[in-house]
Order: sequence, then structure tokens, then C-alpha cells
Amino acid sequence: MNAVEAAKTALRNTRDTAVGETALIFCDSDIRELGQVFSQALVDLGLWTRLVVLENSSKARASLDDHTREQITSSKPDLFVNLFRNSGQETAYRIQFNKLERHKTDRICHCPGLTMSMLTNGAASLTDEEYKSMFSFGEKLKEKLKGVEEIFVESHLGSNFSLKIDKEFSVEYGGNLPCGEVLLMPPIGNSFEGKIVCISGGVNRIYRETPVEIISRDGLAGEVRCEDQNIRERIEEELDRDPGSRYLGEFAFGINPKARLVDEFLEAEKVVGTIHVAFGGSYYPSKTHLDLLIENPTVKVTRRHGEPFTIMSIGKFRI
Repeated sequence: MNAVEAAKTALRNTRDTAVGETALIFCDSDIRELGQVFSQALVDLGLWTRLVVLENSSKARASLDDHTREQITSSKPDLFVNLFRNSGQETAYRIQFNKLERHKTDRICHCPGLTMSMLTNGAASLTDEEYKSMFSFGEKLKEKLKGVEEIFVESHLGSNFSLKIDKEFSVEYGGNLPCGEVLLMPPIGNSFEGKIVCISGGVNRIYRETPVEIISRDGLAGEVRCEDQNIRERIEEELDRDPGSRYLGEFAFGINPKARLVDEFLEAEKVVGTIHVAFGGSYYPSKTHLDLLIENPTVKVTRRHGEPFTIMSIGKFRI
């Protein structure tokens, strides 16, 4: 698919754009081409559009500089678009960015790690009909999960954990781009029990050969095991960032039919047949949000006073 057309289709289906509205794009300098694609797409859709290029270096950003902060606070667009480079070490920076924008509007298209390939061949290249079908399936899955109070997960790599919930699942309609999740976003708290084994998350690559194990400790993320020392240390760094970073804050199913299992987690987490969890983040007070992907899981759920039933078996939905 043509990149500009894909961006237009995505914005039209996820952000409900209208002729005459205003849009402000923030784009990292090393992915300036993506900024130009979205600028053209928004102009074609009839929006007054401004592109702000953020100069960056090889050093990971930890907080907003005064100039960027002023750019956000002095504007009031109908829509923000954030095009950030793929950096697992800039989660805290992006959370600050998003939080400040939300003082202006809830209509934010957040794209941390979006690539041109995602627009032309991957999870952001859906047609109007494919968006409609994906969202319809998401609503069906959400309804099937209504009233669930406990989740049990197993996988061939050794995942075996449970968690209790008291909130309802929701369908992601476009906070992030590409979109394609059915997720539980409020704080899940300290109900995590067992072992999570993941093949992606925390670093910008798939690590099937050296999967990461995270063991529950008092309902929170405890010991981290991984044969690759660099991966283990990177994940431990995020889990030790602050008091809220070991709390489980997200559980989600991927439902995007064009998502691929690639190094960029923004796309990988949307793959059909996967689930992902996250520790910390904006859902429980923390400066981090550590996403972790589990491949081909079996997921069983229970409602109050009910018997467990299988919602996914070895990566296949059972609804």
C-alpha cells in the first residue's frame, strides 16, 4: 500500500478526522520522511497541519526539554501526532510527552517506533474494510470477556501464571498506531502469580533463543532470568526504575490481521495469536511501561462462580 494512502486510511478510521480541523505533528529528525508522509496525509484529509521536527542525538532522552514543552503547551490542536524513533530507553520521555498533550486533547495518534514498512506492508497498512472487520472482532472478544475475574496463562516455553481483575476489557481504536488490541488498561495491581516467559519486549529485538522469565514475588515482578546478560540487565533496569514499575499494569490480546512478528514491539504486540503484559506505565504511578510478548499462549478465564473456559488455545481464538 502507498504510505500516504495508508496513513490517510489509518487516521480516518482511528482518529475520526474532519475537514477544517488542526493537527500538530511531532517527528524525530531521523525519521523525518514519516513526518512528511503524515503531513501530506493530513493535508489531503483537509486538516490545517504543522510539522515540528525534534532534533535528537544518539543519547536516549529522559525528559522533555524546555523548547519542546513550550511547543506543546502553547498550542491547542484538534489532533496531536507523535512520530518517535524506536528506542526502548525513552519510555519515560514518551509518557511525559503524552501526559502533557492530554492537557490539551484526548485525540492523540501516538507512534513510538512506527516504520515505513508498517505503513506499506504491515500492521498500519489495513484497508477501510480490514479496520472495520478488526474492530468488529475486537468488540466480539470484548463481549466474550465481560465479567471475567481471573485469567490463567500457559505457553510452550513455560509461561504459567494467573492474575485477578475487577475491570472490563476495551478495544483499542487508535491511541497508538498501528492499533489492534483488546486490552485491560487500568491498574491490575499485585495479583500476578506464577511465571511469565516472553520472547520480545524491553529491547528492540526478538529473543526466542534466550527467552526471558519473570517470576512472581508477592504478586509483583520478582526475579528475572535470561541467558543473555544484556537483555536481563535492560529489563531489570526498567523494573527497578521506581516503586510502581513492578506492578502489572496491562494485559492484552493482539488482533491486527496484518501485524508481523518483527523487532519493533509496536507492531509485534498486535500479532494475532499473541498476548502481551506490561509492568508499570501510565496505568499505575510509574515512569516506565515495560511491554512483554508471549507467543502462542493458552488463555483460560473464569467469571464469578463459574467454571474456567478457554478463550485462546495455543494462539488460536476459541470464540
